[in-house]
Amino acid sequence: MDQVKVRAGEYIRVEGPAMIEVASGKVYLLGAVYESGSRFTILRARRVVAKVLEDSVLNIVLGPQGFIDKPRPGEEVVDEWDSKLPKDIKGGLIVILGGMDSGKTTVTTMLANKASLMNMKVGVIDADPGQNDIGPPASISCSILLGSRITHLSQLSPIRQVFLGYTSLEGNWQRAVEAIRKLVDYLKNAEKADVILVNTDGWVDGEEAVKYKLTLVKALEPTHVIVMRKGGEVDEIIKGSSGLNVIVLNAPPILRVRNRSDRKVHRDMGYGRYLSPSRDVTFNMSEVPIVNMPISPSPLDPRVAKLILNYLRVRAQAVSYRGNVVTVVTQDAQEPSIRPIPGGYALILPQDWERGLLVGLEDSEGFLVSLAALKKVDLRNGRIVVSVPRSLANRQISEVRGIRVGSIRLGEDYSEVGKFSILTRVERILHASG
Repeated sequence: MDQVKVRAGEYIRVEGPAMIEVASGKVYLLGAVYESGSRFTILRARRVVAKVLEDSVLNIVLGPQGFIDKPRPGEEVVDEWDSKLPKDIKGGLIVILGGMDSGKTTVTTMLANKASLMNMKVGVIDADPGQNDIGPPASISCSILLGSRITHLSQLSPIRQVFLGYTSLEGNWQRAVEAIRKLVDYLKNAEKADVILVNTDGWVDGEEAVKYKLTLVKALEPTHVIVMRKGGEVDEIIKGSSGLNVIVLNAPPILRVRNRSDRKVHRDMGYGRYLSPSRDVTFNMSEVPIVNMPISPSPLDPRVAKLILNYLRVRAQAVSYRGNVVTVVTQDAQEPSIRPIPGGYALILPQDWERGLLVGLEDSEGFLVSLAALKKVDLRNGRIVVSVPRSLANRQISEVRGIRVGSIRLGEDYSEVGKFSILTRVERILHASG
């Protein structure tokens, strides 16, 4: 443990993992004041800046690659953010937008602490399925903070979650808008939150990203939109938000930028944390169907199946259908594919197509009960076998009403090993066919 003396008016920059105890004095961090005898923890790969309010002595324990230093003039933006952040936010809905590593999570944490310490019931939505801090990867989660303070959103426990099934919103953002709006409604109506904060993902570059963010803002009708500016990447979003109550904050000049490897490690740890240790559970497809694939326990008329198989020139291990889409599982296929057939489409899947796919077990309202890993879809007998967390109670399993297949394939150690990329196209075809 190191002991550091700092003077009033100075700033200290901390990158985790680190634990800091205020032995004497007072510091301001992320919208909260820490006085003598209090302590706070900074997680690995996270960087924050604290302002020293009075002469202080800090006891510091740094983990591997953690450090503490003093930013040079112009490198900190704590005072600028504090001066621009909205003060009267009770009854508000605030959406925080910006690119990756621009300070969105830091600002969300600051606002959450400020409101919580004013005895507001704060609803927080983590709408970044790739780097979700509140809930598991590939989901959008919400939580409540009241009367306490945090240094990171991962200290909040999820109370409701919606499974998306993918970690990137590119090409899949329409369902994300629905999911975020669903959680906003839940926090408003069921939790009676005094203020709701929506921390979004970092996809802002390109026409489709701008369309997503502006569609989201229009759907939510927030009282405030906070945009984190880092270069010109958010200019189109700012321009498209004219007429709204937009607050633009400059990102810190010195940022802790997480690379692709850091982000994958964060996700892999999330899968393992939620799924391990595990046990197998079997569902009856007639009671718990797969909701987003053309798979049904109802048999296809053998004569129709024969005609379709002859048309496709494949031998089938199993045939299923939903609407105008027929699913054929065959040893003749190496990769999933979609082919047009008279009157619809055929989804052709190789043997063991399902093994290791991340799935969401959903309740009757479409909220996530638990993550699971798909092990077997037995179309002939109408059974689905999934690997669920061992801690998942039988009561929770009894609440499952549907299984949503995701696009991520997990290995035995619960790390990402591949993608089920055809899923997006399958969902679009099913949606178009009603």
